[in-house]
Amino acid sequence: MATLYLVRHGRSAHVHRGLVDLAGIARWREAYEAAGIVEHEQPPVELTKLAAESGVIVASPAARAVQSARMLANDVAISPLLHELELAPPRIRGIRMPLIGWAIAIGLRSLMRPKSELQRVEAAADWLSELAEQHGSVLAVTHASFRTALSRQLIARGWRRDAPGGRSRHWSVWSFERARR
Repeated sequence: MATLYLVRHGRSAHVHRGLVDLAGIARWREAYEAAGIVEHEQPPVELTKLAAESGVIVASPAARAVQSARMLANDVAISPLLHELELAPPRIRGIRMPLIGWAIAIGLRSLMRPKSELQRVEAAADWLSELAEQHGSVLAVTHASFRTALSRQLIARGWRRDAPGGRSRHWSVWSFERARR
């Protein structure tokens, strides 16, 4: 069996409270992307064991994903294919909302993803599938929205997900299996 583990990175060190406008959400996103993970954050023991047994560890180039992956293994392949989806906010000017309000607006807007984003998710599914064929198992440290989109592509390619509907919390693992060809 080939196995894929999709792991959400550790908690971001970037924290924001309060209301933000359209320009503020762009600044928040930039700071969030640049931040690593919370100081003294540690991956769960079960995840550390899973990483030690994985054939290869890969990660998104985002600082929080790279830092999380390097807490699991010294040898990590970094790929822009695994980066978070473009979560562009709608052009709502003159309104200040909490981050959760922007998250809902971004979620609604993301129902119509650009074709280039969908192509990147498809390419990531193909790449991870090939790695799993070569190495038996792959642990990929990535992001919440990207992992959801990637999950759909993997299932469309014949991968079976263990415990569908799993959580999206930080350090959570979604497992996929497929008979090796």
